Amino acid sequence: MAGTLTVEVVTPEVALWRGPATSLKSRTSDGELMVLAQHTPLVGDVVPGVLVVVGPEGTTYIAVDGGYLQVSSDSEGGTRATVLASVAEVAASEEAAREALANLVAADETPTD
Repeated sequence: MAGTLTVEVVTPEVALWRGPATSLKSRTSDGELMVLAQHTPLVGDVVPGVLVVVGPEGTTYIAVDGGYLQVSSDSEGGTRATVLASVAEVAASEEAAREALANLVAADETPTD
């Protein structure tokens, strides 16, 4: 349906989160990006940070270690924003998401033998 936004966050292992939203805020290499319904189609990068998804049920915070974002029209004429991240974690608050992000980044920097 026109004027709607659906957000999906997926990792190689699992479709982590999907639902209706009024906005999605993400960090990119060009700065912060806000996606709303009827956004222009695009493909871009996502840098490590916290996704903020505002929807009818409240705000969802998702820590991501980076990835890609695609915004396109869905089959019903609405807008679909898909974030593909290598690692992501849903958190109860923005503070908890920032802590989860710090853990994700620390895990990426841990040397392996």
